[in-house]
Amino acid sequence: MSDAVIELVPGRSCGSCTMCCKLLEIDVLEKPRGVWCSHCNPKSGCTIYETRPDPCRGFHCGYLRLADLDERWRPAKAKFLINYEAGAGRIAIHSDPDRPDAWLDEPYRKTIQSWAMNAARAGSYVIVWAGRNAKLVLPDRIKDLGQVNEDQLIIAERGDFIVVDADDPRVRLKPASS
Repeated sequence: MSDAVIELVPGRSCGSCTMCCKLLEIDVLEKPRGVWCSHCNPKSGCTIYETRPDPCRGFHCGYLRLADLDERWRPAKAKFLINYEAGAGRIAIHSDPDRPDAWLDEPYRKTIQSWAMNAARAGSYVIVWAGRNAKLVLPDRIKDLGQVNEDQLIIAERGDFIVVDADDPRVRLKPASS
């Protein structure tokens, strides 16, 4: 876990939002993406809050970190959360599998598309997860990658992105995703 200080938007808090407890994969808890954590009461929050593991303790969604996002972007309302995944160098949107296309509604889609344009200029991309299903938001299109299993990677190849097994010879030293 990084010792970097994470700046949060003053006045914002999780409040009653527990979407990260459903949408994110937490290996140490053996919790897959897109299902409620067994330690979460969706109405009152984490039942092991004081002893929650480091991945939970250190996570702050984009709504808490990005001042230009208004109340509509609160994950409980938007039905998705935003995360910058530094290890993969990408913006990840984790969408509720019960509302996998919520991010396509406005005001979200236009903003997410602008993030994709900026990410492409920086050699990165925006990925939308609904459970293990992935879509890339690229400057000119949305590419459906289908289900991406834990033992697969997303790599850039010939100006496009593909899903390959981790032992595929096309995997370079730094894949687009892990």
